[in-house]
Amino acid sequence: MQAFAIEDAAVLDALFSSDLGLGLAVLDRDLRYQRMNSSLAAFNGVSVDAALGRKVSEVLPAAYPEIAPLLDKVLAGEPQEGLRVIAEVPSLPGQASEWRASYLPIRARDGTVNGVLVKAVNMTLQQAHQRALAASEARLRSLFEQAPEGMTLVDAEGRMLLVNRNMGELFACESEQLVGQHVNMLLPEARRATHRVEMGRYLQAPTKRVMAERRKLTARRLDGSEFPVEVALNPIPGREPAEILATVVDITERLADQAAMEASLREKTLLLNEVHHRVKNNLQIVASLLDIHSRSAEGAAREVLRDSRSRVGVIAMTHQLLYEGSNFSGLEFGPYLGKLVQLLKQTYVRETTSVELLLDVPAHGMRIETHKTVPSGLIINELVVNSYKHAFAGRSSGCIRVSARRDGPQAVLEVGDDGVGLPAGFVPMNSRSMGYQLVFMLAQQIGAEVEVLPSPGTGLRFTFPIDD
Repeated sequence: MQAFAIEDAAVLDALFSSDLGLGLAVLDRDLRYQRMNSSLAAFNGVSVDAALGRKVSEVLPAAYPEIAPLLDKVLAGEPQEGLRVIAEVPSLPGQASEWRASYLPIRARDGTVNGVLVKAVNMTLQQAHQRALAASEARLRSLFEQAPEGMTLVDAEGRMLLVNRNMGELFACESEQLVGQHVNMLLPEARRATHRVEMGRYLQAPTKRVMAERRKLTARRLDGSEFPVEVALNPIPGREPAEILATVVDITERLADQAAMEASLREKTLLLNEVHHRVKNNLQIVASLLDIHSRSAEGAAREVLRDSRSRVGVIAMTHQLLYEGSNFSGLEFGPYLGKLVQLLKQTYVRETTSVELLLDVPAHGMRIETHKTVPSGLIINELVVNSYKHAFAGRSSGCIRVSARRDGPQAVLEVGDDGVGLPAGFVPMNSRSMGYQLVFMLAQQIGAEVEVLPSPGTGLRFTFPIDD
């Protein structure tokens, strides 16, 4: 092709719209760029927008002295084809690039030259790109081969195009034996027909299935043995028809470890369940003994025995609830306090029938850790018993209140009565009585802040942290 006529505009449009790795440009008679494709812009190191409307001498100042004589000959009507040009361009500053270039005159209808068609390839840059691409492909191939998991590249027909070494080891064969084979050969025969349908549906709109979304399947080795696997799928971008990179992991050991862990957990759960059951039974025996002795005791000794029986009962009840539940990490506070109040009523209501014991707690949604249930139960026991004994002296009726609520990450527990109240100047935190000392010691155990509630009567508020 010696020259382009103006009628060849359609040919130019086709050339510029194609992506052949060939740099193309159109210059006018002043050697200004009128058109440029993306390939030449990349070869030059100057964007298309930055080049259009500017002269060659402005866009490629270092290369212009080399190509100016050639362009002058083309404007005079003499094509310059198949040239080897050595010139420096912005894409490779500070070094000379080797070009393969042709410069052809573009003629008007009357035959005059009104522009130049430039066809050029920066061989130096292209070779550098090819070397980089080859190095990148080599690195990717090495990573593919050395991957600790089985990997295969599958085409839209389900044929394995590439198979790494570990894939061959998983299926007890050489990796080359799998290349070109359909992936269905790696599945049990009973699954193959279903898998073809599933694979066809997936390939219509392939999506990435990451490690966390791996599908658990049963695979079949070439020797006929079967084993459990997980499979992750990654569509290769830009491939038409679709190609999928499949990653396969043998999970035999993981499932065995999981089964062993679950068996160990069941064994420990049964053991812990038995511990709670035996502790509960032993404490109930102790409570019964204390109850028997309290019946024959008199005065202060009887009170001490009954109070001790009440405390032991609280602890026994906690172990009973843990034994009956399925989660030993804690208890729902509302039902727990409901059982505790019933226990206190059974112990003290016979002698104080005119005193009401009211409970205001949530039915669910307020779980208390196991190590806080016994201390909080004992706190309520001490305060309620104290109210029964001392709050209503000289009165025929009264009310004791136990309430609990959740306030964000904290539990708020209140125990109070409408009785005679505390003596003037009495500070519960400074009391030397066994009951109050026990209450504040238990409050420290659960990390509770303690407040004295305002009159009437006597009341304390405990605020302590709980887990979600």
